[in-house]
Amino acid sequence: MQDLNPLPFAATILNCSGWVVYTVLVRNWFVFCTDAPGLLCSIWMTFSLYPHASLRVQNQLNAFIVLAAFLWCVLAAVTMILQEHSTQAAVIQLWGWTVSVTQVLLMASPLSGLLRAVQQRSSANFHLGVCSMGLVSSTLWTIYAFTIRNLFIAIPNFLGGFLSCAALLVCFIFPRRTPPAPAEQDAARVQAAGATVELG
Repeated sequence: MQDLNPLPFAATILNCSGWVVYTVLVRNWFVFCTDAPGLLCSIWMTFSLYPHASLRVQNQLNAFIVLAAFLWCVLAAVTMILQEHSTQAAVIQLWGWTVSVTQVLLMASPLSGLLRAVQQRSSANFHLGVCSMGLVSSTLWTIYAFTIRNLFIAIPNFLGGFLSCAALLVCFIFPRRTPPAPAEQDAARVQAAGATVELG
């Protein structure tokens, strides 16, 4: 967990909660029934991993969640202003653009460790399952969005597909370094101790 990038898990909370609000505004049950369970699962996943994370990772998660809550409070205030002085279409556009940006950030979050992966020649910061499902999800949602002609869903998922491909490329070029098994570690220690005794 200490080497795993926590941002994709926390970003899913931000992303799914935004889509839940957007789907309520546009009354899209298909997207709502997907993102509502996604919101619950992402919260459970994030806080289940939290006790096992390093202090640095915990601080990152804390900061991300607080910033996400602050963003939604600001958007809620802007929404009330638009409802009073503008139209419902303006409110939908506000949340549409917001969830589109957060969707791209979610897809791009695995790439935040790209420089470290290249330097260390290891994709330890990347989760192959998250990157793979990101590509599958982006592809399916892009097809659905073009079918219903909703650019707020189509554009971020289309871009997210390319970002997921880049993350997968890094995973295959720089595969994870599997840590040695405990038995191998013990054997290495015994061998090192024996060499020390011989030198002494």
